[in-house]
Amino acid sequence: MILMPSLLQNLLLTIPLACLASSHAISDSLGSNYKIDVHSHVVPSIWKEELISAGYPVKNGTLYTDGFPVPDWTLDAHISTMDSLGVNYSTISVSAPGVFFLKDAKKAKSLARSVNLLLHKYTRTHPTRLGALCLLPLPYVGEAVEELKFCLDTLGFVGVGLYTNANGTYLGDKALDPVFSALHKRNASVFVHPASPDCTSVAQGWPIPMTEYPFDTVRAIENLLLTGQRAQYPDIKMIFAHGGGAIPFLATRIAGMASLSWLGGLSVVESLAQLAGYYFDTASSTSAIQLTALKSFVGVDQIVTGTDYPYVPISQATSGLAAIEGNGNFTAVEMSQIDTLNALTIFPRIIKALKLS
Repeated sequence: MILMPSLLQNLLLTIPLACLASSHAISDSLGSNYKIDVHSHVVPSIWKEELISAGYPVKNGTLYTDGFPVPDWTLDAHISTMDSLGVNYSTISVSAPGVFFLKDAKKAKSLARSVNLLLHKYTRTHPTRLGALCLLPLPYVGEAVEELKFCLDTLGFVGVGLYTNANGTYLGDKALDPVFSALHKRNASVFVHPASPDCTSVAQGWPIPMTEYPFDTVRAIENLLLTGQRAQYPDIKMIFAHGGGAIPFLATRIAGMASLSWLGGLSVVESLAQLAGYYFDTASSTSAIQLTALKSFVGVDQIVTGTDYPYVPISQATSGLAAIEGNGNFTAVEMSQIDTLNALTIFPRIIKALKLS
């Protein structure tokens, strides 16, 4: 049996004990019930209008993307829902298809900038409740790097949002090296949301998020391994949504195939460690089967809380959050890690935003 060290176990080898003690002290100061949601979305009206203009369908007054209804959203409702769910702080991002549905670089850059300014406004309105994840105008790399610098260096966003692919350009593609280099230089943290693959017929007419989102997460993680991009930038902290999709189940298969000479002859042990070297959120991943697999795959140190609000209804988010501790057989101390400490490890800028350092 191959034992895969968790990311935090690896970090323990390099991070001074004083720093770890400080993180725990900060977590303790927030209280045992403090909860950080790393996976929540905003739905600005300007974004919805652009989607409609681009030809996304509207049925009975509801906009659909990837065959899934785009929910109504307001900032006040977001904060109210956080209160109802017992969430103290949320990182906010824009769900797929981001701005990559726009085929013109200038238009994509303009919409990304407008949305990011709105995200910044939301966080300034609720500075101790919300942190923003930058929307990048990928696959336009030059424009994306410029926007990344603006959001992180000028606006002080807590992190960056990426997608598994943008119009078929997957994470791992060498074209994205400038983006990863900019992230690395800034010690920036990343939240990765799945997107639709180009070949939508594989969904057989059913909503893309049902099965293709989980598998597109696998495609991105696999590509990061096989192209060597993750090995080139191993220190960038990355969260993959929805429990990593199907990656806990498929990791050993991928690592075994990657060890074949014609696929690079990679070390199985090193490949498995890399595939398990990410963080994974609990959005739509709260069953006993999902959490047992995830806990076995990466350990408690790399699991973070996510709700996927407002795409996941409040009723489902409420029951999902309540089920995590029991279904994952987590202790109270482990739940504190999942709800708070791990997120603070990923996003140290949250500590600054909460004025805890």
